[in-house]
Amino acid sequence: MRQIVTEAVFRRKRIFLLTIYLILGLVVAAIFLMHKKYQAEAKLMIQNVRTQAPLSTSPSEHLMQANDVSTTEINNEVDLLQSSGVARRALGMDQQGTNSVADEKDITALEHHLTVEPVHQSSLINVQFVANSPEEATEMLQKIIDAYFQARTEAARAGGAEAFFNAQVQEKGKQLDIDQQELTNFEVAHGIADLDDQKKLQVTRVSDIQNQLLQTAALLAQKQSSTAAVRHQLTLTPPRSKTTVRTITNQYVQEHLGTQLVELENRRTELLKRYPPTDRQVVEINEKIATTQRAAVVAAQNPADETATDVNPVYQQLATSVATSAGEVSGITAQRAQLELQLKDAQARLNELEQATTGYDKLKRKLSQSQADYAVYAQKRDEERIADALDKAKMFDVSLVQPPTASPQPVRPKPVLYLAVGLAFAMLLGTMLALYADTSAEQVYSPAQLDGLTGMRTMATFADEDEGDRFKESNRLEYRRVLVGIRTALGAEQEGSGASSRQANGVEPEAVGADGTTGWAAALSTAARMAKGSMGSPLSGHDEAVVQTKGKPAGYVVAFVSALTGEGVSMLVGNLATEAARQASSRVAVLDMALLMRRFEEKEDVSFAMKYDSAKQCWVLALNGDNGGIVPQRRPTHGQFSARLRPLLVEARKEFDFLFLDCPSLQASTLSTELAVCVDGYVGVVAAGRARKQNLEQMAAVLNDTRVALLGYVLNRRKYVVPGWLHRLIW
Repeated sequence: MRQIVTEAVFRRKRIFLLTIYLILGLVVAAIFLMHKKYQAEAKLMIQNVRTQAPLSTSPSEHLMQANDVSTTEINNEVDLLQSSGVARRALGMDQQGTNSVADEKDITALEHHLTVEPVHQSSLINVQFVANSPEEATEMLQKIIDAYFQARTEAARAGGAEAFFNAQVQEKGKQLDIDQQELTNFEVAHGIADLDDQKKLQVTRVSDIQNQLLQTAALLAQKQSSTAAVRHQLTLTPPRSKTTVRTITNQYVQEHLGTQLVELENRRTELLKRYPPTDRQVVEINEKIATTQRAAVVAAQNPADETATDVNPVYQQLATSVATSAGEVSGITAQRAQLELQLKDAQARLNELEQATTGYDKLKRKLSQSQADYAVYAQKRDEERIADALDKAKMFDVSLVQPPTASPQPVRPKPVLYLAVGLAFAMLLGTMLALYADTSAEQVYSPAQLDGLTGMRTMATFADEDEGDRFKESNRLEYRRVLVGIRTALGAEQEGSGASSRQANGVEPEAVGADGTTGWAAALSTAARMAKGSMGSPLSGHDEAVVQTKGKPAGYVVAFVSALTGEGVSMLVGNLATEAARQASSRVAVLDMALLMRRFEEKEDVSFAMKYDSAKQCWVLALNGDNGGIVPQRRPTHGQFSARLRPLLVEARKEFDFLFLDCPSLQASTLSTELAVCVDGYVGVVAAGRARKQNLEQMAAVLNDTRVALLGYVLNRRKYVVPGWLHRLIW
């Protein structure tokens, strides 16, 4: 998508730039024609310095947080500033009655030019008003703020609850003194300073003693288990253990037997020189040698052993550990008995405190309730006194921290912002128009467009080499792709073809049929099956050449055709033949079909000869007597051009791996379609930006009607309008 959009912009840069110039011109004109507007600004701060307390006996704990301003409170002030009541006050209208049409218009205009916004994550409110001059904006904003504070004053709550709360404070104070005296008398009678603290300390002591008992029991079990295990291990451990075990080889015996064996063998050698092997002396010496060898083997396999023992240190350690563990078990048992006595004493004291808890808690709760009631009524009395005083002084939670001020610079229009937005919009619109113009054009510029039009994947894309040498190397890679595509479509890689296959290593390959036959019989059976499978249609030129060569590989004939003249078919065919000869070591011939057709029209002769072009490394037509060593084939004397050319191409298939036919365009001649009986497949050549989609659709229909394989399409002479540095940056 990046490539399609970028190429469309550069290809249709006239539309792109014209759109940008037009939009920017309109923006500049709007900037100069727009009336200037000025803005006045003021700031209000909300602080919980006098939050309205409810008339109830509940404590107002939130009053302790002086700076805790909720979003609801800020929104309430914003709504009040934007209300129609404040607008009517600012415009000097009556607060009661029905508005006229003119009044509604003035109120709507004021609300339209007024902007009230809470500052993010703060307790400030920003108030702005836009007018035709700085003085007018400042004056009108000041009227709005004065009207707001006037409405705030009228909404304040009147006092009157101070006397009620004062009487309640006096009554609750007397009850608090009585409850405090009762609790003091109970603590003196039971010897309790602080029951809760004493109970906590006693519970902690009981818990600590229980934990110590559990730890002691676990330690005692561990020691008893360890002692039993060590005693069992002591019964299994021997008092003494081996310290040294040595193995001594019978070296002297082995050396003596070896020397004796050598002497006996030497003796046998001397006897064999004088007596036959069956002689009594030879037999005796053999028995001695065998006896000596067995003795040497026994001596080597039975070395002497020596073993030494000492007192076992493990046995001594186990005995010491058993004695130590027995003493520790006795000490831990005595410690557990003492902890059990301490636990009984702590639990008895805890039960005693629990019995006094009921009465103590009752007096404690009664005192706490009296203290809470007294504190609440005292707080409410003070709140009402403060609220009455603030209402009389007209002091609220909202204060003006920045009076209305106006800047001499207009807020509208904003040239830089408008130009930036206009430029972004112009570039977007220009890109969309360029993309629309490029995709809706009749010409084909990219492989994606060619794929969508033909329904086939483009075999290769060749850049226009006139733009620079940097595209030549990439075009060589595209030629290889075309060759791979042709070989794959025709099956040339699997079957082999032409002279290069027959001449490789001086061995001619032998065809194999489906029924196991080889050579001439396999070729004939293959051709017969193909003829039968095509409902009686004649053999193709390739199959006919295989039959004539008795199953030997034959070459393929591929026709290259374009829709319009001048799409670079000849150059493409020549370079493709050169690349095929260079990379695949194939024998390739290029036939100019327009030249052969003119000769046929002039002389009714289709015979031709081939000469080798060393520059292109391939074979080309030789019609002026220069046959290059290739003898012209037999000359047919009857039939039309394609019928008379077919047997010559069949003969040429035996000598070449590929024959590329440079055909005239469909615009200039219908020769390409007449060659269907001579070729194995067609390759359509499309020059980027030249042929229209209608021409390509007609070419695709014509080639599909020939009933010869359409191998694919190649996009030729494609121009890359994007600069090289930008192309490398984006892709």
